[in-house]
Amino acid sequence: MYICICKGIKESDVRQLGSAGVTCPNALASSLGIDDEENCCGRCINNLSEFVELAIEAQNSATPSSA
Repeated sequence: MYICICKGIKESDVRQLGSAGVTCPNALASSLGIDDEENCCGRCINNLSEFVELAIEAQNSATPSSA
């Protein structure tokens, strides 16, 4: 599912970054190209906290738990 139309970002893109350990808001914004105000409508920046949650969820599911 697309979560940013202007940049063509899919939910799977955010999850892939999270699985690779990219969960910091600034790193996610930079990796996704949504930190460039001139080439971005800005809607996705408002949803950055949701992107971080998706990335952390993906990172946690990719990391084996030690039980």
